[in-house]
Amino acid sequence: MNPTTHLYQNIDDLCALIPSFREKLLDPPSSTFTGMVGFDGFIDTLIRMRQPDSMKEFGPKVAQAAGIAASYAVDHQGDKFGGNGPLFVAAFSDLFSNQADLSYVGGLGEGKVAPIFAEALAGKVNRLFTIAPPAHSDCMEFTDGKIMLGDFDACEEITLARMLKVMGQDAIDQELQNTAFISAVNWGKLPHVGDIWSYLATRSKALGRNAKEVFCFMDLAEFEHRSEADVQGLIARLSEITAQFTTLMSFNLKEAWQMGDRFGGNFQGKKDAKAVTELALLLRKNLDVDKIIIHPNDGAACADADGCTFVPGPYCQSPLISTGAGDNFGAGCMAACLLGLDNAGMLLTGNSTSGYYVRSGRTPAIHDLITFVESWAAGSLPERL
Repeated sequence: MNPTTHLYQNIDDLCALIPSFREKLLDPPSSTFTGMVGFDGFIDTLIRMRQPDSMKEFGPKVAQAAGIAASYAVDHQGDKFGGNGPLFVAAFSDLFSNQADLSYVGGLGEGKVAPIFAEALAGKVNRLFTIAPPAHSDCMEFTDGKIMLGDFDACEEITLARMLKVMGQDAIDQELQNTAFISAVNWGKLPHVGDIWSYLATRSKALGRNAKEVFCFMDLAEFEHRSEADVQGLIARLSEITAQFTTLMSFNLKEAWQMGDRFGGNFQGKKDAKAVTELALLLRKNLDVDKIIIHPNDGAACADADGCTFVPGPYCQSPLISTGAGDNFGAGCMAACLLGLDNAGMLLTGNSTSGYYVRSGRTPAIHDLITFVESWAAGSLPERL
């Protein structure tokens, strides 16, 4: 059977989805959602570029200054807790007004949770397990994207052996027995985390959890520096993970282009919705996961066994912040899956969660998300919230 493509072009096309979207989001879950998230941890120094304020202008200026020197005006906006995992778990908690039952495992501090994480996640995450010191990133924010300058040495310490030693088998088993979802993000920066991903699937099965009972959201997060052997090793792991979990693998557009190259795709530079859906279908054909998600800045696509859906996003011309936008998108997608939305509703939730975040610097609660989508549909969505 040929896959079916549903390509929504604009908010007018999405209006028919909004009543069901609202109903699903407002229908209270029968129980508190429980989740296990990991495994990185970063302290991010946020730097807002003043002039030039776009990557498009900045790149040529840097190239022209090669061999000489250059100086640029910035706003230092201080240190913030970061890493894909911590940002994801905080966003998921905020969506449910801090009523979810969440655990975080990752690089949160040397021996004990560092104050920057303890303060940021207080009231949001019920259980914190630190298995390594945090890494560090300087996040250069532009109007049209961001540049992440990372010191990843601490990421080497995030291993399965370390997790077992710090948490203990009983605590890990308790998490796996109770969780509704696992979010395993930032594979690209964590050279040994694949062993953890595989272990969680095999251990979940050994504990008697039913196949496909637990969602597993995976985000590779800028993996171009990983070797081809590493990528092939990851691909080989996916079958055992997908056999046990309902798997979602999420890519930004650049990451999707890079993965598509491995399977003969010719998508580099192609940003239109049709090309993104074709790329999602290519990745779904070659990667053993239930859903492939690709999220450019202006929308998102999801491919599964039935075909592919593309949903536009509430594009923000000049975002207040972009660091964390992808993690908010992922948290929105995971929340939508747990609430029973279909692929179109899932993408609408992810896009709108991210769209709200880049305009305000904060994650919406569910009621904020509904108001946001209704404002978008009415043509009254502002650039700042």
